[in-house]
Amino acid sequence: MKKKIFLALGIMIVAGVSYGFYLFNKPRQSVAKVEPDFQLQSTAIIGEYEKDENSANQKFNGKVVEVTGIVSEKTKDELGKLNVTLQGEDIAGIGCVFEPAAQLKAATLAEGQEVKIKGICTGILMDVVMVDCVVVDNNQ
Repeated sequence: MKKKIFLALGIMIVAGVSYGFYLFNKPRQSVAKVEPDFQLQSTAIIGEYEKDENSANQKFNGKVVEVTGIVSEKTKDELGKLNVTLQGEDIAGIGCVFEPAAQLKAATLAEGQEVKIKGICTGILMDVVMVDCVVVDNNQ
């Protein structure tokens, strides 16, 4: 009887670990093919976070947001991913981390250029943070 219990328990553990591994390695859907939940100016989304961070988090976190703004800075992180910061009001801006397929197009952006970027909003640290971003409209 104990062997059957241990066998069943072992099977459940292996199944649980396998499912967790599957979810961890599941490829993300590109936001390029998804309609945005919100379309805003960069100053508007920053204003909402400055006004009431909790309600802005409930409204935007995990949602696909299309933001129009002016590029203020381009940098690469320690993993080599391109980060573009859009101007906001005062100190805050919007930090955009691009998905791998969008890196080349994003690299053509110039500081001072107006651009539309679509990505998943993950909240605010010092800047509003968007991940898995793509350039929607590159006005060159």
